Amino acid sequence: MKILVTGLLEENSGKTIFASSLINALISQGYDTLGFKPMGATELWSHPEALIESKKNKIVVTSDSIMLYKFSREKEPINIINPFGGLLLPVLPEKLRNFNSFNNALYMPNMRLGISRLTLCPGNSLYNTHLINVNAMERTSKSVEYELLDLVSVIDNIVKVDDEYILNLITGGALGEVDKCLKYLENRHEIIVIESNSNIASPTVLSVNSDIVIVVTPGEAMVVDGNRYRKAIELLNLNGKPWAIKTQEVLQLTNYLFSIELPILEDQFSGYNNEMLNYILEHIKDIKSNR
Repeated sequence: MKILVTGLLEENSGKTIFASSLINALISQGYDTLGFKPMGATELWSHPEALIESKKNKIVVTSDSIMLYKFSREKEPINIINPFGGLLLPVLPEKLRNFNSFNNALYMPNMRLGISRLTLCPGNSLYNTHLINVNAMERTSKSVEYELLDLVSVIDNIVKVDDEYILNLITGGALGEVDKCLKYLENRHEIIVIESNSNIASPTVLSVNSDIVIVVTPGEAMVVDGNRYRKAIELLNLNGKPWAIKTQEVLQLTNYLFSIELPILEDQFSGYNNEMLNYILEHIKDIKSNR
């Protein structure tokens, strides 16, 4: 069974907290559940813990994948839970021609992904390739560059690439390999909770075939029938790229079955408890019992 969690906002919808809480709740109910973040990127400036954890693990890891990994009880390696992950670097205006170029760089993740990891899942073995974007490294500060070089000193299989190469990966070039990891996990676990990126309708082709879709926005989580969601994506998906479709477009065609209110959490890392997620848990049980 696959559950897709996506956002309604471009930033800070609350997907990771919600997905982690759902994983925790399902495990507490006796379901073999695992989180999965197909592609992820962490803002290094606001999440320095990702750099610390990357050095500790000797592979690039993101803040989202760290959380999903922990809530999944560390049942699978973090690099399978997040097959493609990278660190977004701060860029300096003085390193670019003008402020228009600076603004463009802020909204083009391939121009700021300084170091990324792509994990291949052939059978039971894993292979990590680390990608250093030399263009992005040239746009950041010397202090950040030194921190990344420190990370580079402890990781293996490093390839130097440029903006164009990274753009190809994040716009579809890496997704075939990412879906191989998802298929591998599907065969090993009862429920996979997939966290999408921002308000992307579906992060990969295989993610489209989810039994339930949960759309998260601050204060609310909307539950959508997976079959209706898939059909709406097929209707909108003229170029074979579901990750090019926004959640809002799909939701307009499907509406939702029901929603639950999400309160403000004093401690986000404690997540939402089972009582808060009860309606969704009961819905998942119903679907599984009717199979």
